[in-house]
Amino acid sequence: MSSSSSFLGRLNHNELLHLAKKKCVSPLLPQLHKGQNGRVCIIGGCEDYTGAPFFSARATALMGCDMTHVICDQSAAQVIKSYSPDLMVHPYLHEGGHGEMGKIQSLVNRMHVLVVGPGLGRDDLMLASVKEIIRFVLEEHRGSIPIVLDADALWLVTQDKQVREMLRKFPKGRIVLTPNVVEFKRLAEALDLGEERGELGARIADALSCVLVEKGQQDKVFGNGDCLVNESEGSLKRVGGQGDTLTGTIACLLAFSRARHDFRVCGEEKEPLEWIQHAMLSCYAGSAVTRECAKLAFADKGRAMQTSDVNTRVGDAYQKLLG
Repeated sequence: MSSSSSFLGRLNHNELLHLAKKKCVSPLLPQLHKGQNGRVCIIGGCEDYTGAPFFSARATALMGCDMTHVICDQSAAQVIKSYSPDLMVHPYLHEGGHGEMGKIQSLVNRMHVLVVGPGLGRDDLMLASVKEIIRFVLEEHRGSIPIVLDADALWLVTQDKQVREMLRKFPKGRIVLTPNVVEFKRLAEALDLGEERGELGARIADALSCVLVEKGQQDKVFGNGDCLVNESEGSLKRVGGQGDTLTGTIACLLAFSRARHDFRVCGEEKEPLEWIQHAMLSCYAGSAVTRECAKLAFADKGRAMQTSDVNTRVGDAYQKLLG
């Protein structure tokens, strides 16, 4: 495939989804063992916020990820476990205290993708633990494990210059940011990008060497000089937690992409994509699946639609768009 910055930008919605299905989604093969089709860990969840990490993790699982873990605060673990026996929940983060970093690092070593931020909260020591996890991935894994940053992890990015400097050192496309309108504005202010020309999302993505998903009426995916705009139909009602479904769908597709790009589960690819293209396609397809979930849920529930209604449609939306 062409590596030019305009390659993906020339494709329409259906072509992008077709390419994501062809190049990102890893196959179900009899010779693969448990875990080869994705191991994802959601890092977040505290006493006040238990739904967000659950919705992110369940979206990952319903997309077809083999193994889904949650690392959360001790106070959140039993609650999240009670939501579903399908998730593996680890109470290794501690509000008001240092987390069990040795256990966290041991688990991170086995993961293909991390999602950091859902339900994390802003406890200083919880945020310090997250910073240490990012440092660990950068130094011990050379930034190879993709990290999706959302919610209070984005708050950390805006508040901590050292974190921003670490993100810039990751290989291009291994960091994904998924800000909403308010978080997007904070990122722009923290980076102090001035009045330069060009779309602000593209400049943020370039400044942090990341893929940036700007959520809104349109979802815009920026990276490598491209902007992929998803205008597919969603819901007339916006529910809290829809962004957590998005982080889960993106994380699963990134894990599938690693199976193909990094671990070569299909052998040598014909016309292989660069990693940054895998990452952008994963974000675009994750956005499309999440919007389809909202569309299906709203058609069924109308104004009564809740976050769980959106989240439970992930499998159906995946099958319709990528199956």
